Amino acid sequence: MKIKYLLLALFTIIIWGVSLPVTTILLNNGFTANNITFFRFFIAMIIMYLFLGEKRKQKVDRKDRFLFMILGLSGTTLFFYFENTALKYTSVSNTALITATIPLFTLVAAAIIFKKKILWQNFVGIPLGLVGTGLLFYKDIIGSSVHLKGDLFVFGSVFMWILYSFVYRKVSSKYKPVFIVYKTFFYGCFFTIPLLILEYRELLLINVNFRVVAAMFYLSILSSLIGYYFWILAINNIGIKATANLILLLPVVSVITGVLFLSEQLNTILIVAMISIIASSYLTSISKKGSYF
Repeated sequence: MKIKYLLLALFTIIIWGVSLPVTTILLNNGFTANNITFFRFFIAMIIMYLFLGEKRKQKVDRKDRFLFMILGLSGTTLFFYFENTALKYTSVSNTALITATIPLFTLVAAAIIFKKKILWQNFVGIPLGLVGTGLLFYKDIIGSSVHLKGDLFVFGSVFMWILYSFVYRKVSSKYKPVFIVYKTFFYGCFFTIPLLILEYRELLLINVNFRVVAAMFYLSILSSLIGYYFWILAINNIGIKATANLILLLPVVSVITGVLFLSEQLNTILIVAMISIIASSYLTSISKKGSYF
């Protein structure tokens, strides 16, 4: 029976891995980084509102409202603003691989803030991740300064996700996962509105066609709704450790998709960087039993 949930997790990895190339379709048709985020999660939020019923209703303690606002701002508004902006300047491969360093920088932040004990596996993983990231920067320094600008934007999304993870830690024991996702989408959309108003002229430049509608459907329904739902099912049935290991395949899917459909180059430097970063992600995510990070 667990095979079914393993397949669901793998299917979700493929959905999320392909979401980066799909986002480039919207960027190439007049969308901005911010309005992609708004439309993607507004559609997802409305569908959740209509179909979740009582599951989306849970009383939020007054002291936790600010935490949910931070979840929406960091995990949705700013994370995807930085990631979508990065895709305008750098490759899907670089975006996916730099995003995959989240466990590395989460470990470092947890060690500094929460005094987390670093295991020997973590010590091995840290330099591996830095080498892999350094190779990506080296490739862009000798190739394109525009790509380097995009790489730096990706780090913005990395640090936003670390903030999201730390805040999620505070609410995860009190609220249902589906409810947290719903509130994150709600506040994520809310915080995109000021910039959306400032960018109202940009909305007139959007080229609405079948590819654009299909891409938005993919991001909002498949990636944001079905993906999250399947992932929660997988975690509940095959465990956090198994799903955490499977998510290491995410950058591989994005790199392969970028090479096949966007004609991105797969060279020796990129392959070595990918192996180093994935190995680092695995090693830096290892923690003592019972430890959150």
